[in-house]
Amino acid sequence: MRPGVLAMVLMVAGWLGPVGPAAAADYPENPLVAEAALFASRQGVMRFDASSDRPRWRSPADEQTFEPVWAGCRLLVGTSAGLVALGAGSGDLLWRRFADATVFSPTRDGEHAYAAGRDGVLRALTVEEGQVLWTRRFEGWIYPPALQAGMLVTGGQEGVLAGLDPATGAIRWRRDLGQELVYRPVAEGDSVYVTTFAGEVLAIDAASGAVRWRRREPVAVASPRAGNGRLYLPRFDGVLLVLDAATGQRLARRPLEDDLMAVHLDEEAVVATHADGRVVVLAPDDLAVRWEGELSGPPSVGVRLVEGSLLGVVGPESRLESRRLLSGERPAESTGSPVSACP
Repeated sequence: MRPGVLAMVLMVAGWLGPVGPAAAADYPENPLVAEAALFASRQGVMRFDASSDRPRWRSPADEQTFEPVWAGCRLLVGTSAGLVALGAGSGDLLWRRFADATVFSPTRDGEHAYAAGRDGVLRALTVEEGQVLWTRRFEGWIYPPALQAGMLVTGGQEGVLAGLDPATGAIRWRRDLGQELVYRPVAEGDSVYVTTFAGEVLAIDAASGAVRWRRREPVAVASPRAGNGRLYLPRFDGVLLVLDAATGQRLARRPLEDDLMAVHLDEEAVVATHADGRVVVLAPDDLAVRWEGELSGPPSVGVRLVEGSLLGVVGPESRLESRRLLSGERPAESTGSPVSACP
């Protein structure tokens, strides 16, 4: 994959995050809302609080960073110079590992994290100190794994999906997909879901690697968001799809614009963000439009819906905008965000 295509995929994939109460792990999400604070990642991770519309801190400064992962008052963040752990309250760098590699943000399961990178290495390490527990090398770059049914499921440039033992890194099964994955697998129920650059969407049994269903779209699809028995898939042409997670049947379709940069599933709504600052709030079942509006400028990350307010980071100065969604009225404009309890 060309670096420019990868950057676009990671921007669209920034909407991916925890899939609901059944999720067994913490996954990368951008922006991340945790402990009532908002963390946005691009060139460094920024933390926003209610006291200001400007970031409280930015770390590591002027460095390519991927989506943050919440790890109990610390953030795990993949960067162009390895994997870092940051203090959520202070932004202090707690540790850095694999500084000679571009590492994607990891999957976290309790005290352990699983990080993959452009060097084709999947690594298991401790969250507290970054101690490496095991490594496994693949052909071409490899994406962050999904953790489901006691199995790590990952794939990447090679076009092969693999299930690994989380404790040892031993490969338990392999499934040839015939095409490179667009981005990371996504877990829901006892399945994982992947998309390829050939336009395929596949449901895979996490324990065995068996294909449960597959469908092909005319345009490649970013990694899906899964929740409430549905898959939400943003196609690269700006069309948003809703599929039944159990069968792959299409439930809804909404043409948006081809500059669609992020989609989030928040508070029983789908929030679609476009690169020019347009935001569309949709119903999660049939994608009916509930609200449309614009930010004051192009956003650096996708917009989130938090306690009835749309929160977006805009402009070169990275300013937080908040718009309250009021029933029957155009949202009032304000600024600010909640406060985190982390020191």
